[in-house]
Amino acid sequence: MSEPVERATQAIFCVCADEGVVTAAHACTEQEDGAVFFGEFRDYITADKRPQFSPTLKSAAACVALVDFDKDPELALQTTERLQQIFLKKISIIAVGSMLDASLLLRAMRAGCTEYLSKPVNVDELGRALRRFRERLMLAPEMQSGVGRVIALFGAKGGVGTTILAVHLATFLVRQHGKRVLLIDHKHQLGHVALYLGLTDTRYHFDEMLRNVDRLDVELLNGFVIHHESGLDVIASPETATEHHEGKRDELERVMDFLRREYDYVLIDSSVGYQDSKLSLIDQADEIYLVSTPDVASLRDLARLVESMSLSDLAMSKLRLVLNRAAAEDSLNAAQIQKAVHFPVAISITNNYLELMRAINEGKPVASSLKSTFNQQLQRWSDQIVGSGASLTGDKTAKKKRLAFWQKV
Repeated sequence: MSEPVERATQAIFCVCADEGVVTAAHACTEQEDGAVFFGEFRDYITADKRPQFSPTLKSAAACVALVDFDKDPELALQTTERLQQIFLKKISIIAVGSMLDASLLLRAMRAGCTEYLSKPVNVDELGRALRRFRERLMLAPEMQSGVGRVIALFGAKGGVGTTILAVHLATFLVRQHGKRVLLIDHKHQLGHVALYLGLTDTRYHFDEMLRNVDRLDVELLNGFVIHHESGLDVIASPETATEHHEGKRDELERVMDFLRREYDYVLIDSSVGYQDSKLSLIDQADEIYLVSTPDVASLRDLARLVESMSLSDLAMSKLRLVLNRAAAEDSLNAAQIQKAVHFPVAISITNNYLELMRAINEGKPVASSLKSTFNQQLQRWSDQIVGSGASLTGDKTAKKKRLAFWQKV
């Protein structure tokens, strides 16, 4: 299976389509600048049957779906409505069929279809539709802001400093790179993100957002987030013991899809202890940072977690190891740790205990302007993150790439 690595201006895919429709879609993208064919989903997409959409597809500036209505018009209508929910405002849907009567065509348009093409699909007609969609995209500034990236941070065990790194990484992305960033404290109770930032108004938390996913819009989001003076937005953890809502995979995916449209980066400070949530977050994240310290207990747990993640090629492709509180006098260096856990250390952060303890006690992150080894390392880390996103948010008119294999789900 192969798919493009650069961000497409238009990502084209088919749903439950016959061979003629798929062939026409692929041929059209060969002629249209910025259009990339992402393949076909062989089943209709409903609440009960939803495929996993790749991060590359989600990162496209806009998507175009060709939904075949011939096999089952009712499921095709459900698919149209579902795609509208998943991709929000950045998708255009074309109804395709041998014959759609006036009543069904009206229902299709009400469900969210933008165009209708009869079979056999004419490549030139499809090309004109894609160009119309692009023109509308250029006239809609809210659709040009791009799609944000989700970064999950897990500690190999408790006490390795994951939260303090998440707080500082988030503030660096805001202050040094001018990015719109949301930091989520994904602890079900008594998390420390708000405490480290000196925030006190923590009435709402992420579990509540999952419960209210059907009502989620910009206004509701603004009621959930706390605005830090740095420009960082935060969703805090409950400060008291609360009933835990284990969000369904579908709920989490819908929330993340929405947040990607509102922020450049969504950082999630979570725990490997939340098994179901962990698996869902691993699916949703574009990058996964696993934090450890250079001690035997942490490294034992780190090795087991890397081994567990190695069962999934997708998870391993996102995984980055962070060695926190590193010092020259440590008995184990990064090279030895890499040999022990069979995975390279991507980021090494120096031991800055006293300065960070002072920052925690004052409720103020270390000033990013301060000249210190810790800040230099955080600067390089944030630079790497912003740089890695450039390949997905670069030239929107990049030449299309022919796919060796089509994505089939």
